[in-house]
Amino acid sequence: MDSLLEGVARSFQDYESRPALFLGDQAFTCGELSRFASAIAHLIATESPTPGRVAILSECSLTAYGGILGALMAGAAYVPIHPGFPAARAAQILLRSQATVLLVGPDAVTEAKALLELVDAPRIVITPEISEARRKIAAPGHSYLDATDLAAQPTTGLTAPTVAPSDIAYLLFTSGSTGEPKAVPVSHGNACAYLQVALSRYDLTPEDRASQTFRLAFDLSVHDLFVTWSRGASLHPLPPQARLLPGRFIRERELTHWFSVPTTAMTMARFGQLSVGAFPSLRASLFCGEALPLKTARQWAIAAPHSTVDNLYGPTEATIACTAFRLGQDRAAPPPGGLTPIGRPFPDQCVLVVDPDGDPCFQGTPGELLLSGPQVTAGYLNDARRTEESFLTDGPHRWYRTGDRVVIDHTGCLHFLGRLDDQIQVAGHRVELSEVDFALRQACGHELAVSVARPRDGITEILAFVVTDDGDSLDLPALLNRCRDLLPDYMVPRRVIAVDAMPRNTSGKIDRSALLDLLNTAEARP
Repeated sequence: MDSLLEGVARSFQDYESRPALFLGDQAFTCGELSRFASAIAHLIATESPTPGRVAILSECSLTAYGGILGALMAGAAYVPIHPGFPAARAAQILLRSQATVLLVGPDAVTEAKALLELVDAPRIVITPEISEARRKIAAPGHSYLDATDLAAQPTTGLTAPTVAPSDIAYLLFTSGSTGEPKAVPVSHGNACAYLQVALSRYDLTPEDRASQTFRLAFDLSVHDLFVTWSRGASLHPLPPQARLLPGRFIRERELTHWFSVPTTAMTMARFGQLSVGAFPSLRASLFCGEALPLKTARQWAIAAPHSTVDNLYGPTEATIACTAFRLGQDRAAPPPGGLTPIGRPFPDQCVLVVDPDGDPCFQGTPGELLLSGPQVTAGYLNDARRTEESFLTDGPHRWYRTGDRVVIDHTGCLHFLGRLDDQIQVAGHRVELSEVDFALRQACGHELAVSVARPRDGITEILAFVVTDDGDSLDLPALLNRCRDLLPDYMVPRRVIAVDAMPRNTSGKIDRSALLDLLNTAEARP
């Protein structure tokens, strides 16, 4: 497999009449989605013969899914932008990606208008499902094409273009410590190395029905789309009302494959959705994006008695996932901290645990996890400094420093112990608290403001502490609203707490643990 699109194009041709995508109650066959995507590809190629990158501002729409396939068929890399992102952040992503085309879905017309008033690129804006796009968006300086233009294009069906392994398949933006997201270009070679493992490990058939719980700007969504469609199976994106408690959706759709962050399973357990035998149709259940409590994994296994339960691990820089642990089948020592092990590396992937000096750790000694292999990306886009900090070359190996603290037990199984820095996971999204701090300080106008992560009822929440002379002198709700203009919703602090001064540690740095202790003590008072 040379192209991310190769397996999908072949599968869509073989299973043209089978359902590929369900949006609400509306089903689209492989043939219908293929023809829609190929029309987008022809329109992109006509308007931008060397498209490079195509940004997609949409979620859970025909434009979003067809646009991804169409961009790849046109030989471009796709750049997903969630419509819920603040306009300033979306503009930053659009400009840094250097996208030549922007696809806009019917769910993002208002957001597109606000975005295009901030930037003068890209010049070409396509709304495949909308007529009269000029009237509806009407931001000057751009060339608009819409559903009428799309209808004039040939619908030849999907074909995979000739690409080099190093060509970029998609570009994702992850949380960065300076207030600027890090751009991770994932190549066709990186993605295909993952797909080869996943397709073999999960062995979907055209009769299978797979969930899609992840935003398209989250790299785990790549598994959902391309593993499912490469086998002619159908994809079932969760509607917004089912995302928090999706038990009923799983049963009604009779899903066979499930993939989500552990927070979803923990929330379902808390609300009684993981009863014995609740999901008899599932035969594969995957979790990734944050630590999976072993108790939750076992509860899920009881609720889905015919399903395997896999805990996957992998940062965006190593393409979706690169280690796995199968509950009840893989060997491991008792896990520390009650967390499901992250398992062993995929074939052709290498792991190394090192101490602070970079020397390999003995078995049983905690250290930082380094990753190497065909799934490890080339670095960060146009960011040599951060690439040099995070990627190391040692002989034939090129290593990515994950910043994750792990230990290898006597069976050779990896266990996740936490972060070496202030990076956390919130509902599966990777968040650096320093980026939240950056936005928080902009919002309140001074530097004495920090964010802190606190696990509560199995869910990580972000809290903000701000120094004020008088607790009533700062409009805390207004401060949170300003944060919402700067950050995605999952990064906005749940609460802002006013304090007289910041506690410091022996190094003179703000002591985040002491702030949490103060809050916990205050909340414990009668």
